[in-house]
Amino acid sequence: MDLSKTPEKPLASLQWMNLHHHILRLGGWLEYVEHADGWPDMVFTANAGLIRGKQVVLSKFRHKERAGEEPFFREWFLSRGFSVSEVTSGSFEGEGDALFAGSKLFCGYGFRTDREANEEAAKIVGCGDLIQVQLQDPRFYHLDTCFCPLTDKLAMVHPGAFNAEDLARLERSIELIRVPARDATQFVCNAVVLGKDVVLPAGCLETYKLLKRHGFTAYPVELSEFIKAGGAAKCLSLKLDNV
Repeated sequence: MDLSKTPEKPLASLQWMNLHHHILRLGGWLEYVEHADGWPDMVFTANAGLIRGKQVVLSKFRHKERAGEEPFFREWFLSRGFSVSEVTSGSFEGEGDALFAGSKLFCGYGFRTDREANEEAAKIVGCGDLIQVQLQDPRFYHLDTCFCPLTDKLAMVHPGAFNAEDLARLERSIELIRVPARDATQFVCNAVVLGKDVVLPAGCLETYKLLKRHGFTAYPVELSEFIKAGGAAKCLSLKLDNV
């Protein structure tokens, strides 16, 4: 996130449309949240909540710059038939810091989400297999910027975002593809996974090769204007079909 570099709105719009078209072309099904004036970060819908089935734990944003999004996301979820709950203590930023890999729920805490809030969210959605890790590098302030489940047994990870103990905890829980640091800073782990197809930021050639070795196809998209604001492909989408 670089406050000195203002995103170019026309280019941001084109990049969003390109991401949108890639997801549709690869078989994704999309729903849309209408933008609310005054809350530009609503475009990062991954942070709206954590979904399992028709249950959603609504985000409770740490910073006032995003707190105003909460009622709009609540209204959207209710209009789509979701049962909406909230954590009662601490901050919780949805799929930014809570990611399912099969029945396991991987959660990050430290910068935007609190450990106890993750525990409460896991109980609400009925997940007993919770793996929590503390984020160490402020450049990777959400778990989805440095960790990406590809299947229930395999995930991409940026090792530098974690201490040795937590990295070992991840390794015991899921097989890891370690991405190069250069690609990590381009938010290569902030990817949309559609089966064996992975939509992710452009310019990360080494990671594309790693994915190919594991049977995945990378679909790079330019997301420079969103990376300026601290997000990429995954931040711009929220998975609605976690079972």
